[in-house]
Amino acid sequence: MDAIKQYMKPKWWLTGVGTIFTIFMLLTYAEIMNAAETGWGADYTANDAFYEKAWAATYLTIAIISVVSGQFVEGKSQAILAMTIGGCNILNFILVFLAAGDLGYGFTEDPVNWAPPMVMAAGLLLSGYLHLEDE
Repeated sequence: MDAIKQYMKPKWWLTGVGTIFTIFMLLTYAEIMNAAETGWGADYTANDAFYEKAWAATYLTIAIISVVSGQFVEGKSQAILAMTIGGCNILNFILVFLAAGDLGYGFTEDPVNWAPPMVMAAGLLLSGYLHLEDE
C-alpha cells in the first residue's frame, strides 16, 4: 500500500489534473479546440458553441481551484479537497451521461473523450482517500 500511496499524493494529482484541465478549458474557450463540433457534429449551432464555452468556463474555475489546492493547502484539508473535487467530477460525469441519453452527444458517445477525465477524477478521489490521515 505504501508504494501506491507514494505515487498518489494529492498535491501532485490536484496540481497535475488542474493544470491539464486549465489548458484544455482555455483551448476550448478560445475555440482552438472546437468542442461544439466534437459534441454535436459539423452542423452545430451558435447555441451549441455557447453551451460548450459556458461548460469550459465552469470547468476552468474548478481546474484553478484544483491547482491552488495542490499548491497552497496541505495535509488532511488537501486530501479532503482532492476527494471532493474528484468525487464531484465523477458525479458530474454520471449526471451528464444520464442527461445526454440518446442525443448522440460526442463527449458521451466516444470513450476517447470521457475516459481520460474520468480516470483523472478517480485518481483525485483515490489520492485524497489514501492520504486522509495525513497531518
